[in-house]
Amino acid sequence: MDFQEHANQHHHIREALVAAVNERRAVDPAAFRSDRLCPLGCWIHGDGARLWAGNHAFLGLLEAHRAFHQQAGSVADQISRGQWAQAQRSLRHGSPFAMAVADLAAALRRMRATAGTLAA
Repeated sequence: MDFQEHANQHHHIREALVAAVNERRAVDPAAFRSDRLCPLGCWIHGDGARLWAGNHAFLGLLEAHRAFHQQAGSVADQISRGQWAQAQRSLRHGSPFAMAVADLAAALRRMRATAGTLAA
């Protein structure tokens, strides 16, 4: 499992939201809100749950990932309603979305460390 690659993929989700705001392009909020559609979500709700159920780092990742997608869905809602200025503010540093991005990155680092420790 390449946790760094999953962090990069979620950074691309943020970039897609920024691009949608900049281009005044509608997006599908449900696609951003679902924590089961991206490759990390498929792993978390599939093999990850089978391998890591009950592990503190895994549970933290599960929650951080869910929170990230909830925040991404909220920003996507603003975009789909044409609330461009509000969506732009929602993507700034210090916003709930930015905090969810940081929390997910930290959870992925903890999970990578945990997986590395148990694999050694």
